[in-house]
Amino acid sequence: MFFHYFCKNFRQDYIDRMDKINKIIFIIFLLIPFLGISQVDIKISIDNQNDSVFYFCKYRGAKNVVIDTLKLENGIIHYKNKTKLPEGIYLLTNDKNYQMIEVLVGKKQKFSVSINDLEDLNSAKAKNAKETDIYYRLMAKVRETDANIKALKSEKEFYPENQMKIDSLRKDLEKFEESLKIKRKDAFINLVINSIKYRLIENYWDDFPLDDARILTFPMIDNKLETYFNNLPVDAETINSEIDKLIVKTGDCTEVRDYLLWFFYVKYFNPNYMNLDDVYIHLVREYFLKLDMKNVSKSVVNMMEERANYLENLKLGAKIPEIGNLYSIESQYVAVVFYDKSCQKCAKEGRILEEIRTRHPEMTIYPVEISSTNIKNLMSLYDIQTTPMIYLLDNQKNIIAKRLKAEQVEQFIKKE
Repeated sequence: MFFHYFCKNFRQDYIDRMDKINKIIFIIFLLIPFLGISQVDIKISIDNQNDSVFYFCKYRGAKNVVIDTLKLENGIIHYKNKTKLPEGIYLLTNDKNYQMIEVLVGKKQKFSVSINDLEDLNSAKAKNAKETDIYYRLMAKVRETDANIKALKSEKEFYPENQMKIDSLRKDLEKFEESLKIKRKDAFINLVINSIKYRLIENYWDDFPLDDARILTFPMIDNKLETYFNNLPVDAETINSEIDKLIVKTGDCTEVRDYLLWFFYVKYFNPNYMNLDDVYIHLVREYFLKLDMKNVSKSVVNMMEERANYLENLKLGAKIPEIGNLYSIESQYVAVVFYDKSCQKCAKEGRILEEIRTRHPEMTIYPVEISSTNIKNLMSLYDIQTTPMIYLLDNQKNIIAKRLKAEQVEQFIKKE
């Protein structure tokens, strides 16, 4: 009796399972024709186009990377992909690397773009992609406004009232920008509009979403960073404070955070001003040493830390590390010159220094040749990134100035 009951239930369970399997197979069978359908289908037509090979590129800040090679067929440049693209601004170039047209790719990724004149974005139209079409209208207006403002600025010295016209143009542009926004708050076009708004330094980062990785897909971020940090006081403490504020704004978006940190690392690796070494030290010690960052190996971090430690001993006002008999030299000023005897620029800078010494006998030149036997030690200990490298010291061997060109040495002697 029990065996009969077991067999009956087993048979019913088997039938139920087979029904489920058959349903799954049926669904898969229905989906098979659709599995090969492209998720991205972008057609671009450009009037009077003679080129035949094109490159579809994605932005990574100010740089762009080729993601596909396209051909002109029947007057159409066609990009297809089975996988959806990340939302962003993409770029079409020809085989001569001429940047032809940008393409905003939002939620809708099956559309066509036509343009009559590459110099006139008003002639660009996008069909079946509202955000893309808005982008062309936006950029056409921005270009027109920027050109008018540039013309007014060039004459402002003679016509001070031009400032009122400039302010009016900016207000009109901002109204136009706001009118283009769409209701979906997370729409990529809304992010673009907010990102390109004209801002004064005091509210420069308002509406710029540093916690959204999509801002890396067009070159605006590099321009904004350069403009903002180039207008800050040349003071390491101020710059470090502003860097910290921006990193906080990235929130949980490590992609933007890491992009910013590398941007600052490159910018302040060899800063234009000699008093900004503390920025590099701050970046290394507060971020690169403490954070888990992609593609940053332990060996790279160790090299960063080593350089930060050397720079700590090479700050303005610090006593330069001893080399040879440097400390025994009695002179009001000492110009330490690290040079390579095969370097023509080194020879030229040496001649200029000799001329300066004839006018300033209170200065002694202390040349240090870089050779195969000492290069590794000298380049790290004295942070020599190129030759010649000139340090100007006082009579106590404290660093007055560094990374100088020879003609700058006299300015610092006179200043002292």
